[in-house]
Amino acid sequence: MKNTFRIVTLIAILHANSVFAASGAEGGGIGLIGWIFIGFMALIVACQLIPALFLLGSMMVGILGKASNQENVLDSGKSGNS
Repeated sequence: MKNTFRIVTLIAILHANSVFAASGAEGGGIGLIGWIFIGFMALIVACQLIPALFLLGSMMVGILGKASNQENVLDSGKSGNS
């Protein structure tokens, strides 16, 4: 039984090598369904990118724009404790 399994496995591996050696010249390129799929994926990426850019901009304004207000709060907090 082990010999039979080994022989079948060897035949399957050797038969697959001829498939990997194919030239691939038969391919006609990407079809209409492929272009529709790529367009759909691009639409999903674009719809996720726009809100991400808004969030990034808001985060940068929050981090960089309010630094002077935070310094005023820290200064007033120090003066209140003294």
